[in-house]
Order: sequence, then structure tokens, then C-alpha cells
Amino acid sequence: MAEHRRPTSHDVARLAGVSRSAVSRCFTPGASIADDTKAKILAAAGQLGYRTNALARNLKSRQSQLVAILASRLDTPFRARQVKHLARALIDDGFRPLLLTADQPEDLGPLLSSMLDYNLAGMIVTSDTPPAAVIDECQRLRVPVVLINRNPHPDGGDRIQLDTGAAAAIVFDMLYAAGARRFAVLSPDDRTYTVKGRVDGFRDLAFGRNLPCAVLPCDGQSYAAGRSAMTRHAAALGQCDGLFAANDLLACGALDGLRQDLGRSVPGDMALVGFDDIEQAGWAAYDLSTVRQDARTQATMAVELMRNRLQNPDAPALLKHPPLDPVPRGTT
Repeated sequence: MAEHRRPTSHDVARLAGVSRSAVSRCFTPGASIADDTKAKILAAAGQLGYRTNALARNLKSRQSQLVAILASRLDTPFRARQVKHLARALIDDGFRPLLLTADQPEDLGPLLSSMLDYNLAGMIVTSDTPPAAVIDECQRLRVPVVLINRNPHPDGGDRIQLDTGAAAAIVFDMLYAAGARRFAVLSPDDRTYTVKGRVDGFRDLAFGRNLPCAVLPCDGQSYAAGRSAMTRHAAALGQCDGLFAANDLLACGALDGLRQDLGRSVPGDMALVGFDDIEQAGWAAYDLSTVRQDARTQATMAVELMRNRLQNPDAPALLKHPPLDPVPRGTT
């Protein structure tokens, strides 16, 4: 049996009776080619099943449509939604997203460095902050880097940054309006930059009002971590009437822990607020009060920053804060 071979531009040229350069012009946006020649080439390409090799074209040219999206925690609802909107925004703007995952910080540097071999148009990073050496190499190669909710590098990358102070204030106001005066906040062991910022900001707001706030460690940012933390800190929670969980998965776990494991009434005994407004927060079983950070708006802002950097590579780095909206529901 003959080995299957992908058709090449030579095959298309031979079948269409044209030169290989004509085939190249046919598939190059904006190139000059006669209409009848283009029609013959497209017919031959369709007959053969020929497709252009966009990756090879990117490697040979100075222009690229590939944009790397670097993400971690794709098993969490908010990050999955964030990546979905980033990919859609890039496609709508004429780019081709390339998804990379790095759940361990030590994987980040080598992965990003290897991606620079593909003549990327840009990088959008939602995972751990890139090492300084990678940022420096991106700047040298004029590859735009946009960081979303990452620890800022002193000299590298435009940023979409959650205003952690504003986030903490919205949560505090929601709990205070619900009548809470003795607070607690769940503090994950694996706190990311923005989670740490809003946990610390919430604690500082309570202390600034001379109100108690217990900082309760938990094993991570998952549902299981939130639920187990309720039993672990049952005594401390008995002294509280307002709880902030740093994200909605934690909050859903905490809510089930309070109701199912500790027999606490929410919001009767304690008000609870999460963060992110994932789909599950609106489910009837949770009806969770939360704060929405809009992943679609973040994605649009990130692509705009990257496009602006491509057009103005020497402009000062920009910082944008996406909007935040309180979403009051049944837990307050």
C-alpha cells in the first residue's frame, strides 16, 4: 500500500499548470494575482486537499499570528472561562491562539523560552509570573507580553491587574451591610498574587475599623479545601458572623461545610461572600453572594494591549484595572 503523503504546493502548481510562486501568491493575503489564475489554483488545491502550512509560513516570515496563552489551574471554572474568552478574542482579532499549561512554577521558564522559537506575535500569561530572563528575552525580540493578575515584573509587560484594594472593599461592604461585625477570611496556602492581595486587603479593612478578623489557613483554593477548613476552624468560626472566601470554589465548599458539617445557618448565623462569580455560584443550591470579575472584558483588554504593543513597541508599559461588580445573592 502506497504511503499517504500530504499534497504540497508543487503538486498544486503541477495540477493547475502554474508556477509555484503563483501558488504562494494565491495563499498570501494581499498578494497580486490574476482572478483566473487564482481560480485554477483554488480548484486544484480543493481537488488535492491541499492546505497551507501556517506554522512554516510564520517561521519564515517576520510576521506571525500565533499568540501563546499560558495558563494553569484549567480545572477551575474561572480559569477555564478566562482561557475561553482569551482564545475567542484573539481569533476575532485575526490571531491564532496557542494554549500552553504550566501548573508548576519551575515549568514556566523553559516552556516560555521554547515558545519564542515559533516567532510568536505575543504572549498572554495567566499563570505564575514569567522569570525576569524570559521577560528580557521577549523585550529583545519585540514580543509583547501581557500579564493578567500576575505579580508585576519591574520592567516587563503590560498588565491587566485586578484592583485588590477595591475588591476587598466591595466584599467588606457586602458583609457589613448584611450585619456582620465579627469577620473571618479563608487564606489558601497556595495564594496567588491577587488572592493574597484581596485576603490581606480585607483583613486590613476590618482592622482599620477596629473590628475583629480571623485569618483562617486552608489547604488550597478548591472546593474540598473550603469544606475541610470549616471543620478545622469550627471554634474560630463560632465567634464570627461574616466570612470571606477568596474565590467561589472555596466559598461553595465553605457553604456546604457550614450547613452540612457544622449545622450553621447561612445567612442566619453567618453571612458569606465569595469571589469571581463562577457559574456554580448562581446555582440554587448555593445562591452565593460574590464579586464578578468579567473574564470577557479582561480578554478584550488583553488583546487591545497586545495589539497596541505591536504597533508601539517602545511605548511605556500600561496597566489596566478590569471592572468589578458586587453580585448579592442568598448568602448575605
